[in-house]
Amino acid sequence: MWPKYLGKYNDGLLCLILIPVINTINYHLTYSRIRWDWYTYTTYAIDTVSGFICWWLIRKITDYFDLRMPYKASLKKRLIHQIVWTTLIVQGFIIGSTELINALFGEGPLPTKFYSYNLFIFFIWILVINGVYIGIYFYDEWKKTQELRVKDKQLRDTGFEILVGNHLKRITFNRIAHFQIDQGATYLYTLDGYRYVLDDSLNKIMPRLPEEHFFRLNRKYIVHRSCINGYKKETNGKLAVQIVIDGKSEEQIVSRITAPHFKQWFRPRVHQS
Repeated sequence: MWPKYLGKYNDGLLCLILIPVINTINYHLTYSRIRWDWYTYTTYAIDTVSGFICWWLIRKITDYFDLRMPYKASLKKRLIHQIVWTTLIVQGFIIGSTELINALFGEGPLPTKFYSYNLFIFFIWILVINGVYIGIYFYDEWKKTQELRVKDKQLRDTGFEILVGNHLKRITFNRIAHFQIDQGATYLYTLDGYRYVLDDSLNKIMPRLPEEHFFRLNRKYIVHRSCINGYKKETNGKLAVQIVIDGKSEEQIVSRITAPHFKQWFRPRVHQS
């Protein structure tokens, strides 16, 4: 319930708790003596509402940069832009709203000293809230990595499951040479020469395979990395991938669209050899 209600960053409850706490700390940092009368209660309430608006502004700016300037594209650039823009917009809102409220209910413009001290405090809190969002992002990325590792380990421990008659058979991934579509049927070929008929299409098979070991070359072929001997460039950006199975060599064509992905996938193996 909570994650669905609180949104992408799950920050709603945190905002409800932190803003009053931050506002209380600000009051003790700003005023040496606090008299809890109607004026203090009123200004405290106004400042708390302003704090929620400031948090909302930082959240919206963060959402904007998540779409336009993701962390993965350039971490340093993203951090600089996010901190600069949240500071400018939030500080601008604070100055504008403070002057407006003071003009309506106060005794004229506030002294410069008020801003030089308080805006520095607000800048620190802006950094803190930015840090909250940055921390949430990297924590979520870490969680996704851990989940993928668990899923990958389960996948490796299980192997590839097929039905042979009425019996379930598991074939370890290092025994699989390739998957192939031949005359409308799907086959699994092992390195030791066995062939099994499968009910699933290559579209359904590919997600069940470790990506670092298997690549789908085209509509009819998924191959294990160990069976690839190399590749050469063809016309129009295509590749001819050289495959060796049971001592027999053959070529499979990779399309111009798929070719860059194949080269990126195949490159780590080349560097290791």
